[in-house]
Amino acid sequence: MSRFLTTNRNIELLEPYEGKLSCTVLRGEGGSNALDLPDVQKQGDFFVESPIILFASIIWYLKIYQNGKFCTFPHAIEFLNRRYEDIFPILTSYPELENYLSPFMDAWLGGAAEQLMGQIASAKIPLSRMISPQLYWVMSDSEFTLDINNPEEPKILCVGNNPDRQNIYGAALGLYNSRIVKLINKKGMLKSSVIIDELPTIYFKGLDNLIATARSNKVAVCLGFQDFSQLVRDYGDKEAKVVMNTVGNIFSGQVVGETAKTLSERFGKVLQKRQSISINRQDVSTSINTQMDALIPPSKISGLTQGMFVGSVSDNFNERIEQKIFHCEIVVDAEKVKREESAYKKIPVITNFTDEDGNDRMKETVQANYRRIKEEVKQIVQEELERIKNDPVLCKLLPDNETV
Repeated sequence: MSRFLTTNRNIELLEPYEGKLSCTVLRGEGGSNALDLPDVQKQGDFFVESPIILFASIIWYLKIYQNGKFCTFPHAIEFLNRRYEDIFPILTSYPELENYLSPFMDAWLGGAAEQLMGQIASAKIPLSRMISPQLYWVMSDSEFTLDINNPEEPKILCVGNNPDRQNIYGAALGLYNSRIVKLINKKGMLKSSVIIDELPTIYFKGLDNLIATARSNKVAVCLGFQDFSQLVRDYGDKEAKVVMNTVGNIFSGQVVGETAKTLSERFGKVLQKRQSISINRQDVSTSINTQMDALIPPSKISGLTQGMFVGSVSDNFNERIEQKIFHCEIVVDAEKVKREESAYKKIPVITNFTDEDGNDRMKETVQANYRRIKEEVKQIVQEELERIKNDPVLCKLLPDNETV
């Protein structure tokens, strides 16, 4: 992600709310929910659900307005940051959104301005960190769709986070991931794989359901992270446990503490013989007994050297695996890896920002796109308020003495 958010030359534009992929209010709610990274453990709370509903309404409104011409993530953020005296009359003028916005309208008309501002701030604050010309550039257009395993248009999508802006870009990646999960986990699609390294650095909404159901749709899920405690910290205890308990195959290097204990318990126990010898002045006695001990004890897992792995694999009806638990060394062909790395090709330049005189106009182009989006949202609000003002029925939605 660092390359395409800092240079913007080597990535195609990609819009998660692009019209062809966003068809219902529920999808809009799912998209807004996927951005709610800090409150993943508090879903259901009033001041967590309120911003989700509000942002979902804005997404759906932009889908309706002019057939989704402006239904992009940057447009949604800019619309959210308009005055609430402008937002609510516009949204409630559409029957599809009237019930969605009724709690906000009740608070507004009932004089609960402080409560209303708190609800709106709960949506604005998490999204404000994503307001940047660079993110707006990447997310304001669509050059390909996210159904990566579509038989008619198969594609490989590779994105990465920037450690310096992990929280900012992690939310954007979480939004894309949420859409991808819903689109690829369907019947009749190509075999595909979702490979995520350093999973805790992004919030992947719907990951637990993907693991549980994707196998039947020929979607393989591969997750990489350092320790189970990271998953618990960033995903919450409940969701982390579901992820840990539903995966079928585990490969683990050296881990310590609770993670080592959890893995040892997962690998199970084995019946082992114990022999004890007792020696005294008169004779020597030997006793043999059996006891259930850990197949791979936590102490062994915490002391693994580099290249040594423990783990377990799952099988199928027609492909039985007798030895499911393993403790071995994975041998890497260093020469083969070196040859492969030497054959790497440079990432091609997707967008050329050079003008006729050979000057680099990337910064100016990105800034122009940023200003264009802000101006388009401003124009949308003005036109919609004018429409409401001139409608004898809808004009009642405007505050008294409202001027457009």
